[in-house]
Amino acid sequence: MVILDTNIIIDHIRLPKKSDSYLVKIVRLIPEETFAISFISIQELYIGQSSKLIEKEKDILAVIRVLQLLPYTYEVAQFAGEIIRDSKNPVSFADAAIAATAIINGFQLFTLNKRHFEGIKGLEIIDL
Repeated sequence: MVILDTNIIIDHIRLPKKSDSYLVKIVRLIPEETFAISFISIQELYIGQSSKLIEKEKDILAVIRVLQLLPYTYEVAQFAGEIIRDSKNPVSFADAAIAATAIINGFQLFTLNKRHFEGIKGLEIIDL
């Protein structure tokens, strides 16, 4: 199972030719896989000003509609806090939450920002 970092969704939405996106590439590479996103990613998607545009919001909804949504639970919140606390490298709130969601649910992470997740124990990152 694979959890997608927010930047994978943003990459897909921004590209005029969707077939060039990393989302399409990974789905083609492992088509039988279950793909998911954290609720935190939904929040990150709506931070962007383009989400105010009806067409962009439709693009966001079209992508997340086919993904499994993974909740931000007490267990995830606690673990995300521990990741931030114990990391030798700075980790943002959202990245810690996404990493914790992946680890707790036994998912791999697919991201375009591998360095944001460096040193997080137990996190398996997919490399294309």
